[in-house]
Amino acid sequence: MFKPLRSFASGSKHLLLLLFFSMSLFGVDFDSCKHLLNRTSFGVDLQHLTSCLEKNSYEDTVKELIYKPGKIGKEEKPLCAQKLLKPPRKMRDLNSAERKVFRQKRRENMMALKIWWFEKMLKTDDPFLERMILFWHNHFTSSLKKVKQSALMYRQNQLFRKYALGNFSELLHAIIEDPAMLIYLDNRANKKGHPNENLAREFLELFSLGEGNYSEKDIKELARALTGYSVDKELKFRFKKRVHDKNEKEIFGQSANFDAHEMIDIVLQQKATSLFIVEKLWSAFIGYDPDPKEVQRLAQIFRENSYELKPLMQALLTSVYFTDPSVRGTMIKSPIELIVGTLRSFNYYGFDPKTGVQYARRLGQDLFDPPNVKGWRGGKTWINTNTLLIRRGFLNRLTRGNAMKDLKYGLFESSTGIESREERAAETLLPVKVFITPAPKFNQTLRTILQHPLYQLK
Repeated sequence: MFKPLRSFASGSKHLLLLLFFSMSLFGVDFDSCKHLLNRTSFGVDLQHLTSCLEKNSYEDTVKELIYKPGKIGKEEKPLCAQKLLKPPRKMRDLNSAERKVFRQKRRENMMALKIWWFEKMLKTDDPFLERMILFWHNHFTSSLKKVKQSALMYRQNQLFRKYALGNFSELLHAIIEDPAMLIYLDNRANKKGHPNENLAREFLELFSLGEGNYSEKDIKELARALTGYSVDKELKFRFKKRVHDKNEKEIFGQSANFDAHEMIDIVLQQKATSLFIVEKLWSAFIGYDPDPKEVQRLAQIFRENSYELKPLMQALLTSVYFTDPSVRGTMIKSPIELIVGTLRSFNYYGFDPKTGVQYARRLGQDLFDPPNVKGWRGGKTWINTNTLLIRRGFLNRLTRGNAMKDLKYGLFESSTGIESREERAAETLLPVKVFITPAPKFNQTLRTILQHPLYQLK
């Protein structure tokens, strides 16, 4: 069995002694930190593993992860999102050459936005925040392919950034006024007398209650309440009163001249909403088979805290179902987790982000372009004979030839010299302990570790 501290340690003897004192006195152990980072961030990196091991307790680590203060000030928008991309004239008036130029520019903008987010995940000091944004992107699905405007998808990403660990109720209210969502789910065509049910249906089935917890009548009534929720010529949200249905509506036994926000408040009163969101978060962070009793407990915490996400996430990540050693290495890494996580573990920030985006797309996780309104299914669907070969190809690329010089090994170094770098790499990179036979060269051992089936798990 490898010694957890030495598997991580790097730097001075003073740091080693400090970490050992912290771990032995308060019980923060290497494997718990590694599991927490594997599930909540993008792999294990030196900075966040160091921070975790220095905490007084596991509970303190979780609290800092969740309640980490955001940075003051706004970042500069990427160029591709600074304004809407419009053709010089109406599309039907463009000749074939002009259409080709415009469509090429649109494709470039879309790729630029994907690269922007990939780099954000790769270089962030708050990977848990980015991980939560990715979760909400897959929950409230929209797609560049349909929305076509990088600026709108960027704004939606900022919405998820604002509420990622905020209040779910507020996020639910905000999403029905999000231009990208209104375009994606065709609510611009939702008018009194001719309601379009797309947004209403997905809102109840995928965003709030889950299948089986509403009726077809509820969908129709919510669709009527959503009439007039649209965008203007500049694709900003606009409530169009003249096409809004002002007649009485009924949902879950309550009747009045409801607007959509009043109906959302009624949806939030349904116990099924808290249960559905807890189950989704469970499947993203704990495992694929939620425990019904524990879901009930967590959902009650969610409701009692008025749908604030931070208390819920703290309860979820300190739950015995999350901390139980038997759940380690039982979930499959998503393509983004595999790619970004591997690069972060090796402090390889110079990797070509466009290549990273393309690898993720080939593996089934195209940023800003989930396959359909249900998003990426995840779990076992990430792995098949084709994607497994591509995953291995990406990992081989990092341990081949000149690529090795760009990898940093601080995560596996130790000033004590007692354990081998190979042993520390195996224990740090794999979710559970296994013996890896050292090869003559470190890059060969590293390739063996990265090609081990357990490296695909978290």
